[in-house]
Amino acid sequence: MDRVRNLDRYLSAHFSDQAVRAEVAQPTAWPFVTISRQAGAGAHALASALLANFAEQADVELFAGWQVFDSELCELVAEDPTYAPAMSALIAEQYRTRTTEFFGQILSPTIDQDMLMNRVFRVVAAVASAGKSIIIGRAGSEVTRGLGTGLSIRLVAPEAVRIIGMMDHYGLDERAAQREARRLDAARARLLKNHFQADIDDPLRYDVTWNTGAVPVPVIAATVTAAIRRLASPAHVKTAP
Repeated sequence: MDRVRNLDRYLSAHFSDQAVRAEVAQPTAWPFVTISRQAGAGAHALASALLANFAEQADVELFAGWQVFDSELCELVAEDPTYAPAMSALIAEQYRTRTTEFFGQILSPTIDQDMLMNRVFRVVAAVASAGKSIIIGRAGSEVTRGLGTGLSIRLVAPEAVRIIGMMDHYGLDERAAQREARRLDAARARLLKNHFQADIDDPLRYDVTWNTGAVPVPVIAATVTAAIRRLASPAHVKTAP
């Protein structure tokens, strides 16, 4: 329930800001972050650390009001007709690219899995274009490619480290955690291959890759926070067409 309330606040804040941004000849988008990860590499831990870091920053305009979108929240938004008008409005407001026809389709109810994923991709792209979003998975790095001031992150770690993470997160024993980690990694690789013809392990698909078995999550979070500040600077912000 808290996450849904945060989502409502995120959308409300975005729409209340539209009137202000409409007065600017060339409005700019807030930064966003996408996190691709090996199973158990600590994506949710990083997202939580980022929100905690953002809350400590003096630049409230830039760092307040961020929202984490993981698979569950993205699919909730894609399936819940309550959010369809808001998502469609974001899409209509933001996209003037070669993907306009794809992303501009109306979010309509369907039970087909491919159609659901396409709707999820539209949600991912819409919230990325609005900015101040941390998107975990859902092919975020591919869906948002070229959409502006985003930072695309890939998290990896040795299998032994990731198994411990899976055991802690899902309450599994070691063998079950290993099986689930391998299943999730294979499913995520298929998602990118089937929908984007992309290799999930290709480091050139991401802006930066971190090994969470070697670099502590707080260090990564601090680095990302600094990068977000830099991305939001006038020299790096991309203006809307």
